[in-house]
Amino acid sequence: MPARISNYFILRPYWIAIFISLLLILWMLSSPKAVTLQEESASVKEQILPKVQTTRFIPEKMTKSLTLYGKSEANSRAVIRAEVAGKIAAVTTKKGLRVKTHQALLNIEKNELPFRLAQAQALLDERLLNYKAVKSLNDKGLQGRARLAEMNSLLLAARTDVEQLQLKLARTNITAPFSGILQEQFAEQGDYVQIGDPVFSLENIDPIVIRGDATEHYVSQLTLGQSISATLLSGEVISGKITYIASMADSQSSTFRIEAEFANPELKIFSGISAKLSIPLYPVEAIYISPSALAMDNQGNLGVKLVEQGRVVFKAIKLVEADNNGAWLSGFTGEVDIITLGQGFVKPGDSVQAVAAEK
Repeated sequence: MPARISNYFILRPYWIAIFISLLLILWMLSSPKAVTLQEESASVKEQILPKVQTTRFIPEKMTKSLTLYGKSEANSRAVIRAEVAGKIAAVTTKKGLRVKTHQALLNIEKNELPFRLAQAQALLDERLLNYKAVKSLNDKGLQGRARLAEMNSLLLAARTDVEQLQLKLARTNITAPFSGILQEQFAEQGDYVQIGDPVFSLENIDPIVIRGDATEHYVSQLTLGQSISATLLSGEVISGKITYIASMADSQSSTFRIEAEFANPELKIFSGISAKLSIPLYPVEAIYISPSALAMDNQGNLGVKLVEQGRVVFKAIKLVEADNNGAWLSGFTGEVDIITLGQGFVKPGDSVQAVAAEK
């Protein structure tokens, strides 16, 4: 039997060659050098895949806010004018000072007004006596109704003269119609003013009003009394309420004027300064990311590039808010690994080697 097997392989030498080849392959695979070659092959394959840096983000709750840029202005303003003609006898205050309601500002010379008022008052007393006498006779049937009506008319005329002179005399003392700060002074002591001439301008800046312009997309989401905050150039943040929403858009900008009032008891906020308004609208879950991580697809959609199971995936997002340091993005349902370095060198569908960023 062994002889027959030996003769079989001698007559067919290719089987011997196959057997020797199999032994050589098994030896090569089992040797340390073979393992090293396999590892080197895998390392080369990894080196071929592009490396990207990813950062894990977890959506968090934030409030979507509407940001407007506006200017402050006085809550109310008025130009105070002379209501009687005459020479200014005294100015009791000056521009730049804070005044209260009904506080005296200046006096106009009264001239003959006190004497005219005394004369009118004496005439009123006389006509009142005459009226009472005629009425007494009329009640007894000794005086006609026509005479009583005449006395009543004369009494009313005298009373009107007295009231007009009293009002005219009171108007020689010009007072503040409301509390505020005197901004301009148009007349000095000794000046002669006519009826209607301006003497002071007055502004009330407590509360201060800050106005802005909202687009038609957001104006429907605003309501009177809604909370609002303003950031001044100094960095101070103040809180207030919306007090006015225009019902008609500006014909040039197609925006709607918004006004909000802010307490200003110390009068530190002046009219005419710039401010950034922030109006909270609704809560949303979003992530805060650097603008450098944003990308766009071939259709122009804004989004980010993720790594899922070793491949690049483009995820369209919605921009919630943005500032100088980053942007809030929504549209994520859970944790995501966003490519934050190298996203410009890979495209969706590419296999990549993701390296987590150090925290």
